Amino acid sequence: MQEQPTPTKENEASALNCSGAWTEDGYIKDQDLLTGYTYRTIPAMQNSCGPVAVFNLCRRTGKKVSFDHLLKEMDGMHMMHIPGPTFMYVMRKVLTFYLPGWQEVHGRDEAVDAAEHSSMGIFRYHEKHIPHFVGYFRQEGDTFRFFNVDNEIEDSVMSIQEFAAGHLLGGSVKLIWWEEEE
Repeated sequence: MQEQPTPTKENEASALNCSGAWTEDGYIKDQDLLTGYTYRTIPAMQNSCGPVAVFNLCRRTGKKVSFDHLLKEMDGMHMMHIPGPTFMYVMRKVLTFYLPGWQEVHGRDEAVDAAEHSSMGIFRYHEKHIPHFVGYFRQEGDTFRFFNVDNEIEDSVMSIQEFAAGHLLGGSVKLIWWEEEE
């Protein structure tokens, strides 16, 4: 794996005709609009929540990687070249390379508790019965900025408790998280 220079939000988005997918400050907010990309043999708009979460946290920490490069790199980590979601072993591998120092916790209550004390993280849960990754990072105080949660919640600032009450509603919950910086 190697880091690649990050293209500007405007260049990458306009080249692939998916400018509505990006925030003004260069994060990816809506995978449904990633029509110009492919991931795991299908349009990334259907299954790229994992790479979106990784890209956004890389951006937050100043790691330089293009979204297209990240998709190809993560796609190549899967054992079979078939359609499907991002598997946890791929997330762990790519995060160890780009954003080492993470911790993982399983269970809704454990994940919520850890997230409240984190600087950033990625939830893995089910959104409307579909496995989903959502990245977030701390804002001011006890609020966090979330991306690509659901329709109408593409770029939102809320508490971990608010997020959990609306989205961690059943099924398996996992959290990959980083300690809060002192």
